Amino acid sequence: MQHFLDQRLLLHEIVNHAEFKQKLTRLKLTSDFATFDAAVVDVVTGWFKLAKEHAAEMTKLDVAQLPRAVYSRAYYVVYNASKAVRYMSRGVVSLHGDDHRKISELPDSFPDVDVWARELQVMYQHRLRADYDNWTQTSSEHTLKPLECAELAQKFLETCETFLKDVYKVTV
Repeated sequence: MQHFLDQRLLLHEIVNHAEFKQKLTRLKLTSDFATFDAAVVDVVTGWFKLAKEHAAEMTKLDVAQLPRAVYSRAYYVVYNASKAVRYMSRGVVSLHGDDHRKISELPDSFPDVDVWARELQVMYQHRLRADYDNWTQTSSEHTLKPLECAELAQKFLETCETFLKDVYKVTV
């Protein structure tokens, strides 16, 4: 099966892959869905691979010495895993900075979706403080310790991986 080579071009030209596929179906232009579906999976896999790279980097960090880096890496683990799930399930994600605010907009069928939606927003706030705040009270404003945040990121990554496999038959 031929895979789409330029994922950015796919994302640019086909803003919402789910709507695009529906249009092709209505037009009865369905002869090459295998290639199209593979291109979508390539994009999902790319974001999930990036989430795993952040996870690998996160596990190498000393939480006592580099708490800000742990918060940041943990967030980017969940952000990219969320992006993979949202793209697969909704057909679209934003490629701009506004997408960070949509991190918790998971599909209703996602396990413990309401709990994860809250946790992802908390992790987003922790990442913002870790990356940008230089105030002495910043660390006291965290509701999660760096290690808790890292563990939560790993759990979310595993949940996303299972969800993609079980619901969409996508192995990442």
